[in-house]
Amino acid sequence: MQGPPDVLRRLAAEVDQQLTDALDRLLPRLVEVHPSLSAVAEELRAFVEGGKRIRPVLLLLGFEAAGGHTRSAVHGPALALELLHTCALAHDDVIDRAPERRGRPSVHHGFAARHRAAGWSGDPLGYGEAVAILIGDLAFVQADELFLSARVPDRALLAALRRFTVLREEVMVGQYLDLQAATSRATDRDLALTVATLKSGRYSVARPLEIGAELAGADEAFLEGLRAFGDPLGRAFQVQDDLLGVFGEQETTGKSASSDLAEGKRTLLVAEAAARLSPDDRAVLEAGLGDPDLSAERAAELRELMVGCGAREATETYVRDAVSEARTALEDLPLPRQAHAHLDALASYLGDRVS
Repeated sequence: MQGPPDVLRRLAAEVDQQLTDALDRLLPRLVEVHPSLSAVAEELRAFVEGGKRIRPVLLLLGFEAAGGHTRSAVHGPALALELLHTCALAHDDVIDRAPERRGRPSVHHGFAARHRAAGWSGDPLGYGEAVAILIGDLAFVQADELFLSARVPDRALLAALRRFTVLREEVMVGQYLDLQAATSRATDRDLALTVATLKSGRYSVARPLEIGAELAGADEAFLEGLRAFGDPLGRAFQVQDDLLGVFGEQETTGKSASSDLAEGKRTLLVAEAAARLSPDDRAVLEAGLGDPDLSAERAAELRELMVGCGAREATETYVRDAVSEARTALEDLPLPRQAHAHLDALASYLGDRVS
């Protein structure tokens, strides 16, 4: 396992500074509307802290790969991806009923606590969920404003904005399919990979690269080449995330290793286990998946089943193969040497990360 490559650390720090500057411009507008919105502004600022900035960094690298030279010209779209991610996480925590995010209360639980402390009327958690949805929507709207601040030719900006819209449609569709699979208890390898591609793979890797390249004026052939690299790498990124959601260390990942099991997520790991387990063991797995009261002991039992039947190994093999497929596609891309090195380093990290 390895830490983030230098290019990710360096560009993430650049994104962090630009994001701070953008929020310094955007958030005071809220407080000017009404003082009570200071809580919303504070939450938005706190929520975006601590992210890895993978999506905005990949947009910047896609811009570089397609020959873009003035990185500051596309800081706005890069930040837009981070605010879209903020929206997705805030809404996802409501859907998953998650109590924490990045070591602090999730938005809806934080505002539910404010409700209780103030002694307001109504249901505290219902209030918190409503606020989380609105904060996510606000970040979604602010993302558009930042995207449109790009200093590139109008034609390139319009093409990139269209792809940004496709990205948003795909992640919403993927989120629905993920929810539907968990609710209907559908265990299907192809569906799991479709969810991994739409909900996170393209959203996290392929589309940010493509948007960056479009902002630099890339042609369709180059975009197809980037997609051939980004799609398998994005699937590897999400499947690795699913592995970490079950086998990762809470101190490193920032969330309980039992949460994905308790939420009943129908991932590739679960599909591989269901295909390999005996009927009796599969019944044990099914009984535990989606149990909101899943104990640490029962979660450990489910993990043992996944390891013993070979599901963990098969899923880890899928991640390695997907990264290898991405690397093969990368070799076919006509890239400057530095851009190639940067994308290769990201491929290694995304398929082998521990958090």
